[in-house]
Amino acid sequence: MEKTDTRVLGFLPLLAVVVGSIVGAGIFNAPADLGRVANPGWIAVAWAITGIGMFSLAKIFQYLAVRRPELEGGIYSYAREVAGEFTGFNSAYGYWWSALFTNLAFFFAIAKILGLYLPFLARNKWAAFALASALLWGYAALIRAGIRTAGAANLAITLLKLLPLVFVALLAAFLFKPALVGDPFSATLKGTGATAGFWRQLGGSFGVMVFAFMGIESGVVISSKARHARDVGRAGLAGFFLTLVLYVSVSTLTLGVAPARDIINAPSPLGAVLGAVLGGFGGHFLNIGFLLSVLGALLAWLLLTAETPYSAAVRDGAFPRAFARTNARATPVFSLAVTAAVSQLLLALLFLFSRSADIAARGNAPLLQNLYFGAISISVICALVPYVLSALLGARQARRDGKTAPVVYAALSIVLFAWMFASMARYTAAAVVVYASGFAFRLRVHRERRQRLPAGEAVFYAVMLVAGAVVLTCIAAGRIRF
Repeated sequence: MEKTDTRVLGFLPLLAVVVGSIVGAGIFNAPADLGRVANPGWIAVAWAITGIGMFSLAKIFQYLAVRRPELEGGIYSYAREVAGEFTGFNSAYGYWWSALFTNLAFFFAIAKILGLYLPFLARNKWAAFALASALLWGYAALIRAGIRTAGAANLAITLLKLLPLVFVALLAAFLFKPALVGDPFSATLKGTGATAGFWRQLGGSFGVMVFAFMGIESGVVISSKARHARDVGRAGLAGFFLTLVLYVSVSTLTLGVAPARDIINAPSPLGAVLGAVLGGFGGHFLNIGFLLSVLGALLAWLLLTAETPYSAAVRDGAFPRAFARTNARATPVFSLAVTAAVSQLLLALLFLFSRSADIAARGNAPLLQNLYFGAISISVICALVPYVLSALLGARQARRDGKTAPVVYAALSIVLFAWMFASMARYTAAAVVVYASGFAFRLRVHRERRQRLPAGEAVFYAVMLVAGAVVLTCIAAGRIRF
């Protein structure tokens, strides 16, 4: 490989990657997603709990970036440091698939919003597939042109997509009507009329909120590209506070601007909010903002998806050696190509096995919405393991340093993740299949090392492959539904 200077990202590009990774489809869908399961009062409480947990994780990432700057690559390096190279591989592999499913969710969101303006996308699923494929390979070409080029483009897109969100938050604050909300802590959901106690409202909100914050680790994932190690933690914290304020404002205040039932049933929830206030122009303005947000997030997440296997391969060969290949512009070209190819295959399979009638003008939203929620749920489950391992490393390092605060932060974040894991247990089955598929990668790694598969790994994959086969059988038989 040609020697190149890979430290090309300053604070602002790093902040753009963090914010661009966090702010995607989630914030624009949040009023509808949360309005279906909770009332504004409990939504605010859930944001407070989630905010504490994710702030704690952001502080752990900042602490580790300062105290252990040599652990570049973030998620993989932290897991490896805690429990060895094989655990590090599984952490990186699970995070890679988490990012892959996140990218798929963005493709579905793009198809959904564009279907409002381009009828042929709503009538023909293969037209939607062609659009998603063109975006995938177009972005891959942009990233291949260079990390610096892609980072600058992501900074511009991030600034553009924040503008409509700030506008909605300010507008909702001025136009908020308490009468539309009623009792914010009512056990009767304003949006659906269903009955739900506080525990159910809180639990139903957490899945949406944790996914909304996924990407907070993006700074440490590409830390090897940062000019200064201190910028990694600073970008993570700044990105967290910026997005938290936007999330709470947009997801709660908008429910006092337009009727909750109208918001949760709209293809573009925030578009419905502005449409109720400003008419058609307002809806179009937010729809375009939604599209820009997802397009920006997709670029940021493709950057992260390609970087994770590269980091694991270049550090100590936990992934096959080919993943360590870069071009003269510091781009992990092989990892990017595999990421794009796997994404293309998953897209093809999902569109192939969906009925054409499901993508009809009026019927496409449920299909795309179901695919979207399935993708984000599996993404969250796959990411929980590396999150927990990162928190454990932060706690261990803090004990060595005689620090108390990082241990508290680690404990708070682990409690949140355990709660999340329990509340989304049905998606664990899909994660079993994902982790079992890593068997082929590990075989390749040990062949390159001229080693046999270690007994511990052999037992692990034997169990995972059997469990994965059972899960796939249950899915095919309809016993497991997502």
